[in-house]
Amino acid sequence: MGVLYLTALRTAVRRWRIVLLLFVANLAAGMGFTAVAWWWLALALDNSLATRTLLTDLDMNVFIDLFVHHGDSLQMLGIAAALAAFAFAILGVWLNAAASVAVATEAAVSECARRGWTVFATHLRLWVLATALNVASVAAGFVVARGLTRWTAESPAEMTYYWAAGAGFVLGAVLLCFFTTVHDHARIRSVATKTGAVSAYGWAIAFVARRERRALPVASLLFATGFVSWVVYQSVGMLIVTHSAPGVALSLLWGETLLVGRKLLRVGCFAAAAELQSARQGHA
Repeated sequence: MGVLYLTALRTAVRRWRIVLLLFVANLAAGMGFTAVAWWWLALALDNSLATRTLLTDLDMNVFIDLFVHHGDSLQMLGIAAALAAFAFAILGVWLNAAASVAVATEAAVSECARRGWTVFATHLRLWVLATALNVASVAAGFVVARGLTRWTAESPAEMTYYWAAGAGFVLGAVLLCFFTTVHDHARIRSVATKTGAVSAYGWAIAFVARRERRALPVASLLFATGFVSWVVYQSVGMLIVTHSAPGVALSLLWGETLLVGRKLLRVGCFAAAAELQSARQGHA
């Protein structure tokens, strides 16, 4: 499993151009929304001192004032953010499709992007299916946690509540990990065999659950790497003082390094799925 993990990361590094494409697309989306949010902020605060203060100091008092006195326009900004998030999610479907092509072939980035559009419809259906199952996974964890806490409400032990809530959380996390892994394998399968969304997803469920026992552990290891990276990011970020313009700039720059790492791991997850499927076909 360790060899497969390192192979996936090496493949992601080797395909750094597709990682860069994912990063630039996400950076452009984030900067676009930031520009719109700042334009709204300048209008809401009428280019006051508070607007300039936020350039060098992320003062929570200003945000509280916005929430209390500019709630209506803030709600409109929230609606715009929701619409933008949906548009970025659709864009992400194409980007992930291009990344799937990149790890399954040796094509150039431009060719991967073009082929990403050709399989976009299938990947969109996979995304809808995976999103529904992810929501169901979270709901299942919540229902189990709530049911267990009610069932053990009469227990005299103080930790019983936390054990019950933790059981629901673990169930939801395991289901999310499983269906996320299945989604990655389904995308690779659809690219490699040109099968439809339902067929690819059904095949991926059987592959992850029964045919290839390494799929879930390797994906879990990659997820754990992402979590450790996030912990390191947060730990270092707490040391960055955002009470000056250089501090804010450094904080933003540090955030971009996390984004690059996340995109590298995203491609690594696809690479691990492609490697496992290729190895299974080789054995077959």
